[in-house]
Amino acid sequence: MSPIADVQLDPRLLDACASRLEAARQAMAAAQVQAMVFTNAADVIWLTGTHGHDAQVLVLPDTVFVLSDRRYEEYLAPWAASGRYQVDLSPRTDQPARLKAIASQAGIDTLGVQAESICMSTHQAMVRTMDPVQIKGIDSLLGELRQCKDALEIEACSAAIGIQASALEATFDAMEPGWTEARFAARLIEQMRSRGAQCEAFEPIIGAGTNSSVIHHIPGQAVIKPGILLVDWGAKVDSRCSDMTRTFFLGDSPEQLVELFSIVEAAHGAAVAACAPGVPVTEIDAAARRIIDDAGYADQFPHGVGHGLGLDVHETPFMGRKGEAACLRAGMIVTIEPGIYLPGIGGVRIEDDLLITRDGHRVLSDAVPRDLEWSTRDFPG
Repeated sequence: MSPIADVQLDPRLLDACASRLEAARQAMAAAQVQAMVFTNAADVIWLTGTHGHDAQVLVLPDTVFVLSDRRYEEYLAPWAASGRYQVDLSPRTDQPARLKAIASQAGIDTLGVQAESICMSTHQAMVRTMDPVQIKGIDSLLGELRQCKDALEIEACSAAIGIQASALEATFDAMEPGWTEARFAARLIEQMRSRGAQCEAFEPIIGAGTNSSVIHHIPGQAVIKPGILLVDWGAKVDSRCSDMTRTFFLGDSPEQLVELFSIVEAAHGAAVAACAPGVPVTEIDAAARRIIDDAGYADQFPHGVGHGLGLDVHETPFMGRKGEAACLRAGMIVTIEPGIYLPGIGGVRIEDDLLITRDGHRVLSDAVPRDLEWSTRDFPG
C-alpha cells in the first residue's frame, strides 16, 4: 500500500466537511432532490477537502462518493481510509455509467446536477447513459452556503494574506532598474510559492505608469519607471484565496495621481467603516461611491466596491451600485476595493480583505499599510 494511504486527514477538516455536507443535504431537500453530483471544482473542495481536480462528489442520503480516476488513486487514499467517503476510481468515460449504477443501487430515480457548471454535451451524455435515472438541473445550490466561512477557511485566508504581504516586500527588495511588469509578476509568484502558498490566487495585475488605469491589466514587457505602480495580487493556501491591491509611487509622485490616492483612500475608509452584519451590499458600495462622485470622478469608478472571497477569488456577494439583494452576514470574507482610473494618465486602487463579525468587521489585511507615506518609495538603483 502506498505510504500516502497511511496519511491521516486533519480531524478538523473531516468535521468541517461533515457540517458542510449536512448543509448541502438540507439545501438538496429544499430543492426536492434526494441525490446530487457536484462537478464544480471549488464545490468538490468545499465538500471533501480534496484538491478537486477531475473529481465528482455524489451526495446520497447516507453516503458520499468521490468519483475520480487512477491518476489520483494515491492522493485519494486517505479519503478512502477515513471511512467518511466511498472512493470510486474508473476511467472518465466510464463515470456516467458508474453514477447510474451507484444511484440505481441506492434506489435513486432522480439525480441533481449543477446546471451552472455542466456543459451541454456532458448533460446530453448523462441523459443518454443514465436512463431511466432522470437528470435534474439545479442552479447555485452551494453558492450561498459557501458565503460564510468556518474557522479553517478563515485561518487559510489569513495565512494567504501573510504570505502575499511578505512576498511583496521581498519582491521590492529584489527589484532593479529595467524590470518589466512581467518580471515583477514572476518574482512575486515565486516569492509567494517559496513561502508556502499553494499557488497564486490569480495572475497578478502589475500596472506601471499609464497601464495602472487598466483595471485588469495583464503584465507585459512595459518597463517599470519612476512614477505610479499598481499591484493587485493574491496567494492561495488550502485552496482559499487572498486578494489585495496597493498603489505605489516610486521616486516620483505626480500631483494629479496623489490627489486621486487621497480620494480613493477616503472612499476605502468609508466603505470599510460601513461593513457590518445586516448592511445591504449596495450601501457598502454607496459609501465609497459618494466620496468619489463628490470629487468629480463618478465615471472613473466603473466597478463595484468589492466581492466575496474564498475558494474562488470572486464569489458572492458582489457589492455594486445595483448589486445583489443581499446583506452582509457574520462569517463572510469580502474585499473592499474602490478605485479611480484615468486612461492615458494612470489609476489608483486600494483593496483589503475583511471578515464580517457578529459585531462589525475585522480587516484581515490590516497589517499591510495602505497610506501615502508607506506607498511612496525610492526608485531602485
